Amino acid sequence: MLKQLLRKLLFDNTCSLCGCHLENKGYLCSKCIIKLEKMSDLKQRENLYYLYYYTDVKKIIFDLKFKNRKGVANSLSRHVKESIEQIQIKEEIDVVISVPVNKKRFLERGYNQVDEILKSADIKFENIERIKNTKHMYEIKEHEKRKENVKKAFKVTRDYFQKNILIVDDIVTTGATIKEIEKEFLENQKAKSVVFFTIAVVRDYFK
Repeated sequence: MLKQLLRKLLFDNTCSLCGCHLENKGYLCSKCIIKLEKMSDLKQRENLYYLYYYTDVKKIIFDLKFKNRKGVANSLSRHVKESIEQIQIKEEIDVVISVPVNKKRFLERGYNQVDEILKSADIKFENIERIKNTKHMYEIKEHEKRKENVKKAFKVTRDYFQKNILIVDDIVTTGATIKEIEKEFLENQKAKSVVFFTIAVVRDYFK
């Protein structure tokens, strides 16, 4: 009782999907838990797998990344786990890789939101290094400038020769980030294949 009262007084106590006042202990109201469940079918377009369209879960992603609500990852964990395990079997995945945030952003936020999602889903994964302090993609409107923003931004130090790689991200907008990582693994690491899984994708990505 005291813990709930303190949370109401000191922290945001609204649903991370609809924004209504919460009475339960989690980060989603009961109606949004059901809504999320209904939307959580695994979708695929070419080598990109995804769970949601960004407009449907925009507030969840925002709360996780910018409002220090790491616990939101727990609300996604079962859906993420089931999806990734399906992909691992279908694509014969050898290694799961988390898309890294740059050092500056990690220090500001205190965590990598993709790592938190994978940890909450109990998925074993490995990290690569982001060696370039890139700008937020939403700050860049032109596609070519987005590509330049992430060019040579990632460094892979382990050997992934002839491995089937699954790259996990939280949101795909233009695809500039995942395409740059794909290039690093296929051209420089000589991986066998690279596929992607993201929590959310912007609909314009498919245009």
